[in-house]
Amino acid sequence: MKVQTEVDKRIVFGVAPAPEDLVVSKLARLDDRDRQFVEAIHDVRPLDIELVEQRIRETDLEPAIAERAIAYIRSLAPR
Repeated sequence: MKVQTEVDKRIVFGVAPAPEDLVVSKLARLDDRDRQFVEAIHDVRPLDIELVEQRIRETDLEPAIAERAIAYIRSLAPR
């Protein structure tokens, strides 16, 4: 989402990434805090699992890390 507003007579632009985009960076590391973050977002607003998987595949993560991230995000699908 992109927004534009005027602040002190200047136009300011803001960009709010989709939750699916935010979780991809968390999935790359996937420590306990990252899992908590991803699961908290998914509990409040279920993630589009297919979109997250697509975003992971679009990164340059090492294949083993990408597959681990995909396996984890797929495990959230039945929620």
